[in-house]
Amino acid sequence: MPVEIRHIRAFHAVAEALHFRHASERLGIAQPALSRTIKDLEAAIQVGLFERTTRVIRLTEPGRVFLKHTANLVADLDRAIDLAQQTHSGTAGELRVGFNDYAMNGLLPQIVRRFRADFPDVEVVLIDSNSPNSAEMVLDDKFDIAFLTGKQFQSAFDHIVVRDEEIVCVLPSSHPLAGKKSLSVADLAEEPFVLGRWENWKVHHRLVRDLCSAHGFVPHVIQEVEHTYSIMGLVTAGLGVTLHADAAWIHALEGIVVRPLREPPPEAQTSAVWQKGRRSASPALDYFVQAIEAVVSERGTAPR
Repeated sequence: MPVEIRHIRAFHAVAEALHFRHASERLGIAQPALSRTIKDLEAAIQVGLFERTTRVIRLTEPGRVFLKHTANLVADLDRAIDLAQQTHSGTAGELRVGFNDYAMNGLLPQIVRRFRADFPDVEVVLIDSNSPNSAEMVLDDKFDIAFLTGKQFQSAFDHIVVRDEEIVCVLPSSHPLAGKKSLSVADLAEEPFVLGRWENWKVHHRLVRDLCSAHGFVPHVIQEVEHTYSIMGLVTAGLGVTLHADAAWIHALEGIVVRPLREPPPEAQTSAVWQKGRRSASPALDYFVQAIEAVVSERGTAPR
């Protein structure tokens, strides 16, 4: 006869109470049924686990060893059951979140802080990814939700707009154009550009290219780097200028200036997207979207 978890639970109840009646009451089963369960367990492992007299019951030496080495099994099972129930209710588990630089330098940190404060047992796994790749990962069920830039992704998913991105020019504070309050895109025709690496910034590259092309030139990109902080570092060093989504923290950097464009900037939005209908099937995802909605409502979708 195989040993089942009911045998282990019955054994632990008797081992802790050292009294069959008390153990049976704790388990909510009849005492004769509990006695049969213990006898079946001892027969299955061919070891006596308890010494029984008319007055007392105590563990045998093999019983003490069996108790010690099955304790984690019972505790782990109880923890697994608890976590499964919490995951079903959305209060535990794992949420895989894809993000790009626009999101990380925007509202994503605030969203994650709010969500973790309310649901500390849900592990939020943040995965750096570009927008096209993140879209594929959501479709393939490898991301639960992702922050993407570009309206072209929105129709394939359920989504919420997190930010309307305002594209501005960032240039060294010593640059001759830094004295102007605003710039025309055409002012940048002869300037060297610093941009994010093409592989991870394709949407932004196309936006910059199309904007410059509409004003009669192709941007001269002299350096591509991985992340926004690196872009701003190279601009501060005087290597070139960049066009980037506006953000308050950029204005606070020393050695650079941020200037608005005179022409209407191209439309660019950062959205949180997830599979259609998935929110109703995943409580944790639903709670995360609620956190996004709360932060967006408080801050608005306008660039900050």
